[in-house]
Amino acid sequence: MTVPRRAMSALAAAASLLVVAPRSGAQATIVGTVFDSLRTIAFVKRATVVIPELPRYVITDEQGRFQIDSVPAGRYTITFLHPILDSLDITAEAFPITVPDKGTVTARLATPSPAALVWLICRAASDTFPSLMLGHVRSVDDSAGIAGATVTVAWSELVLGATSLEHRTSSAVAVTRASGSFVLCGIPSSTRLEVTAAVDDRSTGKLAFSLNGEIVARRDFVIGQRSPAVAVSGTVRDAAGKPASNATVTVFGPVRTALTDEAGRFLIRDVPTGTQLFEARQIGAWPRTELVDVPRAGATELALSLGPRATGLPPVRSVGASPDDDTGFEERRHAGIGQFVAPEASEKKPAMSLGSLLLRAPLLFVGTTGRLKIIKMRSASGTDCVPNYFINGYVWRAGISGLAEREFQSVLEPGQIRGIEVYPYSAIPPFFDRRNGCGSVVMWTR
Repeated sequence: MTVPRRAMSALAAAASLLVVAPRSGAQATIVGTVFDSLRTIAFVKRATVVIPELPRYVITDEQGRFQIDSVPAGRYTITFLHPILDSLDITAEAFPITVPDKGTVTARLATPSPAALVWLICRAASDTFPSLMLGHVRSVDDSAGIAGATVTVAWSELVLGATSLEHRTSSAVAVTRASGSFVLCGIPSSTRLEVTAAVDDRSTGKLAFSLNGEIVARRDFVIGQRSPAVAVSGTVRDAAGKPASNATVTVFGPVRTALTDEAGRFLIRDVPTGTQLFEARQIGAWPRTELVDVPRAGATELALSLGPRATGLPPVRSVGASPDDDTGFEERRHAGIGQFVAPEASEKKPAMSLGSLLLRAPLLFVGTTGRLKIIKMRSASGTDCVPNYFINGYVWRAGISGLAEREFQSVLEPGQIRGIEVYPYSAIPPFFDRRNGCGSVVMWTR
């Protein structure tokens, strides 16, 4: 198992109780492997395997194997070090091992699975959302850890009430330790998160991102001051790597925007220091966001990129949404990617069911699963798949796998829908992408 560094002193004390003085002249060999169940799901090369009590260490080979020769008989502990652990600010547990007078002992070292690590650190909180976010908050001036900073994460979710869908906003708060480190438990892994880190009158900008399905995620933040602000310049390129002219670059908190020139160059003045959220967008391409640590002094040069353009999409059947809505429906429609269905544009031919309304998007069709007929679309591998469904921007998690459509049709009617977005697997906006090879259907209620 892997544990936070704060628990290592207790582990070291426990390990010392296991040690038995080695007997002179009695020696054996320890062989084994190091496996990463946390990030790479593979054997770990160039890990440092350590017997703290001797002390002895070796480096694993390209297949994650190691061998320690001439180990005196006795009882020890064995552990390993690697940047995979350092990146999450955790350390491997020291495992007890008994070495005989002679022969070979096998030791298999591994990180825990993400779910096991979350349970170890979060315990009961892991039952709410099975993800955790950890990291450091540092000062923009000298990169020193900031103690007492507040990291706030907020997100929205849908809850199925007795007769309708109910919107609920949840949040989690952590205060950094003396080193500037923090741990937040019970964080959703596939929902848009709104995050700020602040201390006294200093803070990051208004940040927004998703963990993209990560169960254990590290995010570090830099806190600066709103004044003095600095200028940030850079280049925006499209998905093919070419300069993107007339693209809009926005920094949030406070909002500042700029347009790129023919060479894709931009300049934004009066940007607060600290971690800020930048976004690049251009008509016909998916926008991309990036968290940037803006320093107090020196030139800040950014290289931003746009998402891919969609190709080969069938024509849109019907379009319409309130131009002043805050869902981003109209903005995404004007980007020219995806298919959009709005029932208010189809009053002459009202839909008899939510399923028939969805089928007005050419990407969707009726397929079968067992004896059931359900709506499907084409996957990245060319087979049929069940779309990922989002309602009012939040993922619908089916109680029974593959039957999300049946579930939401039991609580929603066509007249309650004000807009539908349908995306193939190759052109899904980041916040609606579950990265499972199938496309997404996003529905907005009135």
